[in-house]
Amino acid sequence: MSFLRLLALVASLTSSSYFAFGNLACEYMGIMPAIARKQTALPPVDRLALWLFAFHVGKYHLGISGVFSALALSGAAYLTPGALERKTLIAGALAAFTSAAYSGFVMTPVNTDLIARERASIVKPMEPKEEEHVLKQLDKWRSLHRVRIALGFVAWMASVAALLASEAMIQWASIIICPHIRFNLPP
Repeated sequence: MSFLRLLALVASLTSSSYFAFGNLACEYMGIMPAIARKQTALPPVDRLALWLFAFHVGKYHLGISGVFSALALSGAAYLTPGALERKTLIAGALAAFTSAAYSGFVMTPVNTDLIARERASIVKPMEPKEEEHVLKQLDKWRSLHRVRIALGFVAWMASVAALLASEAMIQWASIIICPHIRFNLPP
């Protein structure tokens, strides 16, 4: 196994792990569950401000890790000779690229609306109708975000499967499990 291929596999696993588990943590810990309906008595304007804080932090960390994951998976697929392993990596890369496109095309209108509503609420207090709209948009954002989580885990599983199936991992495991047996794998 070439060093470059191993590097691409490790980079894809690292970045896809950060993306998948970071999005999962965003959804189920911290601010997002705290602003969900029936979880808190916060007014919608405060929920919106908390969402905006999480959004501005996450868009860089998770956005960069998602794109890097797609590129690392693509590079690993390009450098992989085995057809099944290559197809697994391609599936992961497609999921990671789809997540980026999904974020850009499907989630951006909701993000833009929520950001505009938060800015408008600074100038003028929200009416009850606007508050309900914000709560619905936050619910919609969480639903859309779950799709992104699923795509992130497809990329992560592809990275894990490809790394576990790699010759370097098999040789390492054979040394740990059966130190007296040496496998002669093809280059």
